[in-house]
Amino acid sequence: MKIRPTAVTVAILILAVAVQTTLFARFRPFDAAPALVMLVVLAFARHLPSEYALLMGFGAGLFQDLLAETPLGLWALVLTAVAFVVVRFRDRLEDEVGYLGPFVLGITIGGLTLFAVLGTIFGEKTLADAGIIRKIALPAVYNVLLAPLVLWAVPMALGISRYRDSAFRL
Repeated sequence: MKIRPTAVTVAILILAVAVQTTLFARFRPFDAAPALVMLVVLAFARHLPSEYALLMGFGAGLFQDLLAETPLGLWALVLTAVAFVVVRFRDRLEDEVGYLGPFVLGITIGGLTLFAVLGTIFGEKTLADAGIIRKIALPAVYNVLLAPLVLWAVPMALGISRYRDSAFRL
């Protein structure tokens, strides 16, 4: 495994978690913030080998759990599930680029719904919140708006020239 793509991946994930837990904790238009870490995990999982993508999703979720006020492992489980779904469907996304917007919307809604359900199971009472639909739908819309920037920047940061290319050659 090459060191540069690994270092770039870790640095961008740390930056995304830091922005998510500091800036977006205070700046919340319409009382919702984008799920930036989920979007970055989605973008990296499109280009990394399966094992690295799942490990990256788990690591990013665990790091977000440590900095946020959620039960330890909750975001790790959700972001690992997001990475898994992206790995399963990434071949279809390469064939038809028009599916990316709806895919980002669906993955974000599914990931945040999974977070709400698991959070309720673990005692967070997230499903009891009156504005739960808004807190799931608005971050999904924000992620769709941020997706062109993030989905364009990740292959550039990894040095990937084609979609079928991978920065992690063994």
